[in-house]
Amino acid sequence: MQARSENTPGRGRGGFAEVAVDGAGGQERTFTYRIPEGVGVEPGHLVWVPFGTRTVQGIVFRLTEFPAIEETRDIERIAHERPLLSERQITVARWMSTYYRVGLFLAAVQMLPPGFASRLRTWVAVDAERASDATLTRDLGPRDIRALRMAEEATEIRREALSRRLGRGGGAVVDRLIRRKLLVTRSEWEQRRQKPRFVRVLTLDRDAEDVERTADKLDAISGGRGIERASLLRRVIDSPGRETQADLAREFGRSRVDWAKRSGHLRVDELQVERDPLAERQFQTSMPLDPTAAQAGAIGAITSALRTVRNETGPPRKFLLFGITGSGKTEVYLRAAEKCLELGRSVLVLVPEIALTPQTLSRFASRFPGKVALLHSGLQPGERFDQWWRIANGDFPIVLGSRSAVFAPIRDLGLVVIDEEHEWTYKQHDPAPRYHARAVAERFCIEHGAVLVAGSATPDVETFRRARQSDFYLLRLPARVGIEDNSPGFASSGRAALLSGPDRTSAGQAGVSIVDMREELRSGNAGLFSGELHRGIGDSLDAGGRVILFLNRRGSAAYVQCRECGTVRSCRRCDTSLTMHSSDLPDGIDSLVCHYCGYRVRPSAVCRVCNAENMRPMGSGTQSVVAEVERRFPDAGVLRWDRDVARTARAHSEVLDRFLKGESRVLVGTQMVAKGLDIPEVTLVGVISADTGLAIPDFRAGERAFQVLTQVAGRVGRGPEGGSAIIQTFQPEHYAIQAAAAQDFEAFYEIEIGLRADHADPPFTRLIRLGHSHYDAPAALEEAKRVAAVLNDERTVSGETGTEVIGPSPSYPFRMRGVTRWHIILKGAHPERLLDRVTLGRDWTVDVDPASVS
Repeated sequence: MQARSENTPGRGRGGFAEVAVDGAGGQERTFTYRIPEGVGVEPGHLVWVPFGTRTVQGIVFRLTEFPAIEETRDIERIAHERPLLSERQITVARWMSTYYRVGLFLAAVQMLPPGFASRLRTWVAVDAERASDATLTRDLGPRDIRALRMAEEATEIRREALSRRLGRGGGAVVDRLIRRKLLVTRSEWEQRRQKPRFVRVLTLDRDAEDVERTADKLDAISGGRGIERASLLRRVIDSPGRETQADLAREFGRSRVDWAKRSGHLRVDELQVERDPLAERQFQTSMPLDPTAAQAGAIGAITSALRTVRNETGPPRKFLLFGITGSGKTEVYLRAAEKCLELGRSVLVLVPEIALTPQTLSRFASRFPGKVALLHSGLQPGERFDQWWRIANGDFPIVLGSRSAVFAPIRDLGLVVIDEEHEWTYKQHDPAPRYHARAVAERFCIEHGAVLVAGSATPDVETFRRARQSDFYLLRLPARVGIEDNSPGFASSGRAALLSGPDRTSAGQAGVSIVDMREELRSGNAGLFSGELHRGIGDSLDAGGRVILFLNRRGSAAYVQCRECGTVRSCRRCDTSLTMHSSDLPDGIDSLVCHYCGYRVRPSAVCRVCNAENMRPMGSGTQSVVAEVERRFPDAGVLRWDRDVARTARAHSEVLDRFLKGESRVLVGTQMVAKGLDIPEVTLVGVISADTGLAIPDFRAGERAFQVLTQVAGRVGRGPEGGSAIIQTFQPEHYAIQAAAAQDFEAFYEIEIGLRADHADPPFTRLIRLGHSHYDAPAALEEAKRVAAVLNDERTVSGETGTEVIGPSPSYPFRMRGVTRWHIILKGAHPERLLDRVTLGRDWTVDVDPASVS
């Protein structure tokens, strides 16, 4: 925290504080509270404050000597003795509140320790005497009477539960009854969900020599009791404070431990135990590799920025490290991190998914043993809590994690690395704030004077355009490590260049072939594998190689359809088909699963519409690919890697370790197999269907298809044996598939940026997506139409005609978890200006720079 003068309010001298309050809407909105005498409050403190009839948490954003209003209420107490947010974090929270249009508290709470945000629990009960007074209840409405009846039947009920049971507007009903004292309240502080962990250890309560003399006397006593007591004392003499009371009680008996404490020889101390997610991991220290010329140039540019940017004002130094798959981007990150640590500053490394964490962690932990903290949602809650506090205390100079790690409490941030910066998983979808980790990282870099390095073989189109316009410094790694760049194709551009030949790939990359599945069907092959892919798998396995097969769909069948009437079995809560999942359990019972709400039902051969017994599974998923490999290559050994088998970081690591050890030679998976894997033994990658996702009604569909296909093709050919990739598709002429086969990003970019310009899509414009959902379908449509009309009217009146109002349109899926969903898109150079002029209801969500518009 910044130094404070003696006259500044907050250090027990009274004054006032501007507090962002939990549950209060409004961007950048704070409320003024008086600081009681003797209470030391600083910006960043988490406090409890009265808010209406409730007591809620708040975060102090600023101290002032003059209140914004005449009558102020007192801060009730401080939730933690030290400020939990720094001045820099407060500044970023203000920016997030404005840019992503959320309350200040909601923006700032992302930066609190895990499990720290809590509430005051309030119960309500009926005041029987006042409720029986007819003069007090004669003007009550039906909902008031219903609320009193519910509370009376429950004797006592949580305030929030009663509000929910009353339905929409129930909170206002409960508040009204409390104000009229027909309901009485009882409150208690909710326990923090996470706390430090302590264990009870035994240590010496006397001088060691004195305890040793006692042990010698006990040895002289005949019988086992004295010997056991002596052994207990000597164990603690040898390792005082290291053995827990529970362990020693199990080994020597509780009675002997109790004797040692009663006699004053030993005492119990509480020792805080760090829940370290890396405690069971061992990393062999590695040394830096000799960089290629391209790597050395990139390292030099980043190092120069690290040396010069610290004390300068203005925008940060931002680099886009554009390198083909296998070009050694990670080594550049490692060298840049090494230089940053030499300068005494800290490093943040972001990866797009937990699945990528194990390999990235291994590289960094091997190069910087004992200096890397891990922070992501896949950790146990206690592990995240302890890692957060150790980062805040400066125990780790390097923090590695997924999207939420951007809020880690790093003291002196010098370098931020965003690996695979194109990945949409860096964008938070639900709940709010719907931030993008890259944008937040840029703000933190401004505050810290840090360097930002975003790396990818397939950069986000918008990021690459920013590099073309010099907002990012573009660094190129045009060849795989160990390969001289003799290819002229790395910087090619244009549709003509793209379609001139399928063998145009950058130096050292594996050859990629496209299989037209329409021709396979004409030749009578309706199976999952084309003839070329089947032969390729066999040849790779025969040569001792390994194979990765990619299909971005889980389950054993995409859907189940009646072959008589065409009915597709759909979810009863969502407008989407159910996916067939084969059972991995001994009972062998299959199930139909909704991937949106989790609804699950057993499949039936009988159609629910026409009663024909002809319901058949259609399409394919990762499970059906596994079954096909096992049928055709029974000795190969197959592993599946998708969200059904790997939901935690540990599970991801276990699947990857088994494949690395060669327990199975074929790996079948979804997007997880396309990102960041560096396995030299892989000699073939097969894409079962490249068409998945191309038909989504979204302007980014082609970009995402190109990115995932290029990335998965990049997993092959990293060893001395080389390798190849085979892409199966029904749309071989699609520009995204052609560019992915050529592994030529810049050729793809030239076509894609032209299409974006033609349709005025980002980066040539900005988008804000307004979402509305309601259980009542007609009410949802009516509200969506009303807001669209208000926006269009305000657009005309205010002159904000540069912003286009698109919709309302049904979201995809239209109904999810029983809720009907509509959305409106604001499209223009400054869509926020129009939105500023309209008030949305609480049932609306706002997504600035949405990752998807479907």
